Amino acid sequence: MKIYIKILLTIVFFNSIQINSQMSINLTSGSKNYNPALDKFIGVWKWENSSDELVFDLSKKNIPLPPYENNIFADGIYGYHKFSKNNQVIENSMNFSGENFNNGKFTLLAGLEYRLNPNELKGHINHISKNNKRVLFEIEYIDATHIKLVSLSNSRGTKVNISGQPAYDWSINLPQNIILTKQ
Repeated sequence: MKIYIKILLTIVFFNSIQINSQMSINLTSGSKNYNPALDKFIGVWKWENSSDELVFDLSKKNIPLPPYENNIFADGIYGYHKFSKNNQVIENSMNFSGENFNNGKFTLLAGLEYRLNPNELKGHINHISKNNKRVLFEIEYIDATHIKLVSLSNSRGTKVNISGQPAYDWSINLPQNIILTKQ
């Protein structure tokens, strides 16, 4: 599990922290690469309709980048979520909100896609009700009180079914193409 998180962190950050062709991550040992553009995503965000609800609690952290471990850091977004459908809680990691990032209890991890759009946050969410499979997401910053969960998708690649374990579930139950409001 830890190696998977390290690989994912490497992919997310090396693909997301380059601001433009003139500015990129500082790979000098001990570097702390800060990204104030992520600040606009920090907070508790909520979408609801008559019987469904999705809540994100997003924080920012200067995270050690694999494979450099504790020597090189870059800002990233991590967080927790709660999803209710038909007034029934389906997924909930909010009880871990406020815990240390290093505990690994977060269910969202993301970075900005600067080269494409500085208002676009891309990452993954642990789809708890689907055996914790990681679902890719894209969030768009609209304004100081609104973000849009543009899309959710399964990660690319071959999925191997292991004997004695449930087959990979391609479905995604979380809502998408929705506007969340800052609380």
